[in-house]
Amino acid sequence: MSSPEIVRQITDLIGVIEQLMAAFDSIKDLSNLPEAFQEASNWLPIVERTLRDVKGSAEKLKSAEDVRALKTALYSCDKKADNLLDIIEQLGEKSKGEYHSSVYQGIVMRQGKQRVETLMDGILESLGALVTHKAFLGEMHNQISLLAKGREDLAGVCPSLADSDLADLPGAANQYGENSRQYNLFGEGTQRIADGHYFEAKGNQNFGILPPKEAVESI
Repeated sequence: MSSPEIVRQITDLIGVIEQLMAAFDSIKDLSNLPEAFQEASNWLPIVERTLRDVKGSAEKLKSAEDVRALKTALYSCDKKADNLLDIIEQLGEKSKGEYHSSVYQGIVMRQGKQRVETLMDGILESLGALVTHKAFLGEMHNQISLLAKGREDLAGVCPSLADSDLADLPGAANQYGENSRQYNLFGEGTQRIADGHYFEAKGNQNFGILPPKEAVESI
């Protein structure tokens, strides 16, 4: 990859970051949205500004070794930004004015079990590796400290999902959908369907039409 190609890669990544800012803005008013979303969003302008600074310096790169090193850091940053954009866009499409943790959890589980704050931290980490490279020696002091501060702030925010919400149950096949989860156990145990009904059996289970949970509770 040449210096012009690196510049194009940075330009494309800036475009993704701009999409991310718009996507976060579209969900900021969802009721009950975890604080981690706002904290992640707060650092996107810093990411964009840093990338623009890097782009200006990258245009002068001449060493093939430097280009390869920057390509690796940019690829890592780009991958995390794409995953984060996918999560936020899906959440925006599936939310009806109110944040539901089960919807977010389902998206995250299908995306590789990385919370928004984890992905944002990864973006800052990859960008930090980029700006500390010897190719930018002495040019990025302010960005280095800002990116480190961003990672520190993200580490202190309350997780958008608990660790237990990201863990698969042992000996189970789990399915995650919008507003519901299903756990299929192998062997003797309890089966939980759609966060509502509970079943326990030592053998096969056969089900007809189940009444709504609310109807059962009213009897």
